[in-house]
Amino acid sequence: MNREVLLVSHGFQPHYELCVANGLAENGLSVTLPGSDRTLVGQLREGVSFVNLRGSQDEGRPRWRKAQGLLRYHLRLLLLALRHPRQPMVIIGMTSPEWLVGVVEGLLFRATGRKLALVVHNILPHDRHTPQMRRVYRLIYRIPSRLLVHTQVTRERLMLEFGIRPDKILLVPHGLNEAVARRTEDVACAKRRLGLDADRPAALFFGHVSPFKGIDLLLDALDHMPHVQLIVAGRCHTDEFGQRMRRRLSQLSAAGRIRWFDGYVDDDTTADVYSAAELVVLPYRHIDQSGVLMQALALGVPVAATRTGGFLEVVDPGNGVFIEELSPAGIARTVCAYFERGDRPTAAQVRATVGHLRWRYTMAPLVEWLRGRDPTQETEQASEVGARWQGDAQ
Repeated sequence: MNREVLLVSHGFQPHYELCVANGLAENGLSVTLPGSDRTLVGQLREGVSFVNLRGSQDEGRPRWRKAQGLLRYHLRLLLLALRHPRQPMVIIGMTSPEWLVGVVEGLLFRATGRKLALVVHNILPHDRHTPQMRRVYRLIYRIPSRLLVHTQVTRERLMLEFGIRPDKILLVPHGLNEAVARRTEDVACAKRRLGLDADRPAALFFGHVSPFKGIDLLLDALDHMPHVQLIVAGRCHTDEFGQRMRRRLSQLSAAGRIRWFDGYVDDDTTADVYSAAELVVLPYRHIDQSGVLMQALALGVPVAATRTGGFLEVVDPGNGVFIEELSPAGIARTVCAYFERGDRPTAAQVRATVGHLRWRYTMAPLVEWLRGRDPTQETEQASEVGARWQGDAQ
């Protein structure tokens, strides 16, 4: 029975890395976490051993320094894996180039004879749905012992589009992002602290500014909802779309139409913007599952989301509304109709709808597999997880 696991994030989202590591540790596993300077070491639970293999993640480093750091990191990771060949490995993030990290390195990990699991966040990388990338991932998905997915939609697409056997796919629901604590002040005070009007409703768009997230449509929707204050917290990429959005966000911010937090959003700022928001808007064109969704619900903020991917499996009348028409007018109608409601859910009511999605519960299928048990009876697992949550809640 395995009680140890090597958790590899490749620098993927510090909050996600933290939550998965702690969720495994809370289930009695000893976790070795090779991380970086961005790893939230101070919040790791007992049972998680941190090894800083990747070091600095400063984006201002010269390219040669980044390449040198990546090469050193992957060599050290391979040596760590070789020193513990019987320790199961769970890879929770992917980095480029995928043909090297996902295919070559994946084959080397499997050659040690260990159990190897890969988390599939999205079928293909965002905004890179090319035939070449599809061929690379067709190879990647055949290497691990198990593919871990957060939604039933992802599971079905892996079987349909990539021919993956059902018994190779393990459904592990995305847990809540509880790394950031909500401010105790009321919404009006939080709005004033950000320079917003305490009497006007405030909506939030959070995260990287990317085409698939539909922020261009949300900005167009501002003309249809002049009484709504919009907070945007996230950085723009350096591509053409990112530069275009940067110019637009700058203009809207200068005109006082939005409150924009540009660049990397630290945890204090994250807590500030979620405390001031009464609705998080997710006008995504496509997604499998979203950490922003789980951040919002963990903090008790309702969402307005499109009917796509894993949103359909989490959003319900107790924690949000659906955007029925993905257009500027459709987004505005949904947001305005929500703010006109007299029965909007409280923060406590929102959190109550997703209490079963804390990582200590959602990790159950993975923990069973790591311990050598059969985790394929999903109905029984769901019942057991629900019973554990209800027992703890009482």
